[in-house]
Amino acid sequence: MKSLIIYAHPNTKSFNAAIKETLVNELTILGHEVRVRDLYEMDFNPILHADDFTQFFQNQIPEDIKNEQNHIEWADTLFFVYPTWWINMPAMLKGYIDRVFSNGFAFRYTEQGAEGLLKGKKAIVIQTTGTPEHILSASNLISPMEIAMDIGTLAFCGIDTIEHRFFTGVPVISNEERQSMLEELKHLVKNRFPAS
Repeated sequence: MKSLIIYAHPNTKSFNAAIKETLVNELTILGHEVRVRDLYEMDFNPILHADDFTQFFQNQIPEDIKNEQNHIEWADTLFFVYPTWWINMPAMLKGYIDRVFSNGFAFRYTEQGAEGLLKGKKAIVIQTTGTPEHILSASNLISPMEIAMDIGTLAFCGIDTIEHRFFTGVPVISNEERQSMLEELKHLVKNRFPAS
């Protein structure tokens, strides 16, 4: 199994960093080939310029985009790990999706509408929040985040989201509770990818 972790958090000591490392360790133990795309560490350019569109239509994909597309083509499963900022993903990840999941690579338009070109790939989304779950639920904010990522983005490209897990209230809970979340993540990975 080939697993690609697309990671978007600038703080190397964050809980998101602990999630990323837990995923790498668990997937490796299970015998997966694992690659990590740490967008901040890579200093990925998230800005979609007019020149990018011009090159897309001339089938001359910018080198940084083509490199990321090669990683996505390689993977069986994509893991997205990111915090919630303003009830959305960080701009870095949004820009990565804007540039890398491009027309002609991730989808194309037909007379019947958009067609996803990444069929057969699976996704697991791990999203942290600073807001506790009961506040998010009371404001009906969880479902819109799931819809935007799982349906509006991944399903649009033909990718099947098999899990979208929220770890909520991260800054205001105890270290023990955060450790429990990491144990939950380990179980999630083992259940989704049982050892052969």
